[in-house]
Formats: sequence, structure tokens, C-alpha cells
Amino acid sequence: MENIIQYIKEWFVTKQEYLKSFARNDARVESWFKGELLLFFERLKSQRLIDGFERERNLRTSKGRKQIDFMVRIKEVEHLCELKAMSISQSMGTPRNLAFYFRDDSVGIIKDFKKLDQVLDYNKWVLAFIYPKPSESDWKNVTTSLSENVQHWHCVTRIKDYPEYLFIALWSS
Repeated sequence: MENIIQYIKEWFVTKQEYLKSFARNDARVESWFKGELLLFFERLKSQRLIDGFERERNLRTSKGRKQIDFMVRIKEVEHLCELKAMSISQSMGTPRNLAFYFRDDSVGIIKDFKKLDQVLDYNKWVLAFIYPKPSESDWKNVTTSLSENVQHWHCVTRIKDYPEYLFIALWSS
């Protein structure tokens, strides 16, 4: 996935009008991001930048069946990817700031880390679309306070490389 993150960034930074509207309306629109990624992955496949992809890949684990948002095959290697949409504008008075999404509950990104940790023998990624872009200090606060059981996850993208209306955090374990 690190091979294609620049393409993902290029695709989504052109969606400024949508992202600003989502932030103004404090909208969590994960399905919109999934739809955009379907089209994006089809284009990458047609350009032979990826070998293929599947949406909602079903896998069996020791704790039961897990459905993963995407499997992307790059150079014959399968990568599992969970998607997270994080509206942190709080423009409608919601409590959803950046820390809200880093809680260990059924809403936050920690759930996705733990879900992927149950799957063995794959490259595992979490692709988080955060809008608007958080401050460097807020980002540092949440990422340095991860609980021990998920500290092996690290973000491979840099916040300073993104515009004010979007940060795409690509996490790897």
C-alpha cells in the first residue's frame, strides 16, 4: 500500500469541495470513501499499477469470520485494508474530535487495528481519511498515547504533506 499512497493522495486532494462540505456538515461518510476507492482501484488496475482488488473480503480467524473492507493485490502480494472516515470538525456540536476516534470502542480506529491483528499472514493496513486535517499537536497527542496492545501500529504518512482540509493516515502493523 505504501507503493500507491501517493496515488491515493492525488485522487482525494482533488475532492476539496466534497471534503469541505463533509466537514462543514460534520458528516461521517465512510461509504462515499469506499465508493471513491472502488473507482480508484479500477483505474489503478486498468493502468496495471495493481494486480487486482476485492471489496469486503471474508476471512476466517480463530475468533470467527471477519470481513475486511478491501484486499488489494500489488505485485502478487495481497494487502488487507480497513477504511475509516473521521470527521473531526465538530461544526454541528458533536463530540467527535480526533481523540473520539482513538477510543477503544466500537466506533474508533482501535477496533480496526484489533480486527486486523486477528488475521495472520497478510500485509495489513488501516486507511484513515481525517477531515479537516488535525493540528500537529492533536495528532501527536493521540498517536503517542496508544495503548500497549496496539503500539505496533504506526502511521507511515506525514501530516505536514497534506492540505488543511484532509489528512490521509496510512497505518501499518
